[in-house]
Amino acid sequence: FTFLIFGDSQSTNYKVWGRTLHQAYQRHPEAAFMVNVGDLVDVGQSDKEWQGWLAGARGVIENIPVIPVVGNHETYTPNKGFSMPVFFTAQFKVPQNGPVGLKGQVYSFDYGNVHFSILDSQAGEERQFVPDMLEWQRVWLNRDLAASNKKWKLVFIHRPLYHNRAGEREAQLQGAFLDILDKHHVDAVFSGHDHVYARTVPLFEGMPVSAASPGTVYVTTGRSGTK
Repeated sequence: FTFLIFGDSQSTNYKVWGRTLHQAYQRHPEAAFMVNVGDLVDVGQSDKEWQGWLAGARGVIENIPVIPVVGNHETYTPNKGFSMPVFFTAQFKVPQNGPVGLKGQVYSFDYGNVHFSILDSQAGEERQFVPDMLEWQRVWLNRDLAASNKKWKLVFIHRPLYHNRAGEREAQLQGAFLDILDKHHVDAVFSGHDHVYARTVPLFEGMPVSAASPGTVYVTTGRSGTK
């Protein structure tokens, strides 16, 4: 099966996002669903931003499901503060099988012979509300992947575990998740945030391995908006 995946769609004008989405869907009308790996909008607690995103997506999201990932901008308020991503969780109907306190932000599902696990990387923005969010997700992800018998396992998280730009903090996410991804032989991890496209070779315990080995490819998906 085919699915569409988009990097950060946050914009000052969501017309580019709309054109990008519509062109992708026109080229792949067989797509079962679409994934957006976070920073859907620039200010997550702004109704105006969401109206722009939804207007750009009209004509596609009536036809296929949206699989959304929480990005850092989903936690931003108009007065430059942080909150839980309440506009995000209010608007998207996703499986409510994540850890308590993070339902609607962390979840998983199966499609075909693939298991999909969606995580929330916003430990910095959300720590005042959910101080142990990474530990909760670590426990949940280990159980979630262990319970799956699907051939392929894919994980989606907004901030990359391997960044493409200097100065980004990745050790915290690596410490929370890398050993679990290796343990359960996750095939690929998709992220956004860096606004570029990049991917690693297969990695196991942080080191390159051959494609025939149980390594994980880490993909940064670029951007689909104007920012």
